[in-house]
Amino acid sequence: MTATATRQPPRLAVQAFWLTASKFVAAALNIALPILLVRLMPQTEYGIFKQAFLFVSTTTNIATFGVGMSAYYFMPRHPERGGQIALNILVYNFIAGWIPLIAVGLYPQVLHFLFRSNALVPFAVLLGFLVLFTLTSSLVQQIPVAMQDVRYSTIFIVGTQIARVIFFATAALWFRTVEALLIAALLNQILSMAVLIWYLDVRFPRFWMHFDWQFFKEQLAYALPYGAVGMLWVIQKDLDNYFVSHSLGPKDFAIYAVGWVDVPLLTLALESVVSVMIVRISSLQKEDRKEDIRRVTASATNQLAAIQFPLFAMLFVAGHDLIVLLYTRTYEASANIFLVSLVLLLLGVFLLDPIIRAYKDLRNFLLVVRIGIFIALFCTLGPAIRHFGMIGAAVSTVTWQVIERILIAWCAVRVVDASIHDLPLYYDLFKVTGVTVAAGLVAYALRNVISPRLLIPRILVVGICVSAIYLPAVFWLRLPGWELLTRERITSFVRSTLG
Repeated sequence: MTATATRQPPRLAVQAFWLTASKFVAAALNIALPILLVRLMPQTEYGIFKQAFLFVSTTTNIATFGVGMSAYYFMPRHPERGGQIALNILVYNFIAGWIPLIAVGLYPQVLHFLFRSNALVPFAVLLGFLVLFTLTSSLVQQIPVAMQDVRYSTIFIVGTQIARVIFFATAALWFRTVEALLIAALLNQILSMAVLIWYLDVRFPRFWMHFDWQFFKEQLAYALPYGAVGMLWVIQKDLDNYFVSHSLGPKDFAIYAVGWVDVPLLTLALESVVSVMIVRISSLQKEDRKEDIRRVTASATNQLAAIQFPLFAMLFVAGHDLIVLLYTRTYEASANIFLVSLVLLLLGVFLLDPIIRAYKDLRNFLLVVRIGIFIALFCTLGPAIRHFGMIGAAVSTVTWQVIERILIAWCAVRVVDASIHDLPLYYDLFKVTGVTVAAGLVAYALRNVISPRLLIPRILVVGICVSAIYLPAVFWLRLPGWELLTRERITSFVRSTLG
């Protein structure tokens, strides 16, 4: 079986640009949805809703066991077998999806154990089916990205999120119940599955007729070790949510969840670049081009920092006012959680995951690190919540993530033979950091002059102040992206990208 057409993959900047643009729209829609829901649902009911989708997200990410991500490794190496690669993932997801469905169907009390509440027990089977369909529907975004199909990846990312918002908003406005929202989510996943099957059939006609057992085992052999690491990461990432929910109940968990809800928007550029970088670095590793890997990684890091560092400054200074404005005074306590979570925005610019995925020999080291961090986090979350409440859980979670990133960075540096002589590659990062700190301090001083009751003026002052300092510095200090801000380059970039 061969692909329908062989095309030269678009440049990294073009892929990342369109993925970032599409994920920006998707993330904006994801932000708008909870803003609507917190106004339509009581706080306790909203907390139960967040518990339900926390369970679905965690279970789905564990069940997939990294098999879906294997598309980023195999499709660049075997583009002619794209249909087989996608079919292997579909077969695995279908089988794996029945395990949580049967488990919660037979033992719905597991939901009471996790959340110390019976609120979700009546929806056990519905949650099981939602996990089953979500496993497959998630591929509607992954497969086009792995195939470097910029057009359809953009359309699907935006389209699925628009459909999700429509389904959820309709259910919230008409019924305002957790059950209605779960049914809306199920219908949205079924629609995404239909789109995925259509897309695969167009690109690889009758792809379901070409199952190769040997290739299936080869794909699993690559994915499952990463899946073990990924499973620990998923549990570690969500562990604080379960501790807070179990210890404090759905009402307080609603506040905690709102504090973390904006993270997808903050990391949209990171996710887009990482998706493309996994494919690109995987190709470079195959040719043992370590110097090119170091240069590509440094260039992407500098460009991400140029976007995310000033964004961090704005959000950190104006974060409290933003939370109160968007989610009302009821969720004002979420602002402290939000400020702690912003630290992850800074960590995200250091692109380690593409390197770790490209070098399979690092899997054992990564697994040991994840196990150690998980044990440490599990042991510290309980005491942190008892002594410091929700803020203790947030600080503990972020602290251990910082430690984990440091250990992984040490390993990545060694495997690509990086040294102190590569520091000049990150010169732009140091310049961006200095300008961001200066802009943030000035914005903080001016914001505090305005009355706390004037939320919108305070937010606008922060945005204008950071922009007024950072944007001129882009030209004066030649920060990443300065050459793209001229009229000629913007016009040329838009024409070539749209073309």
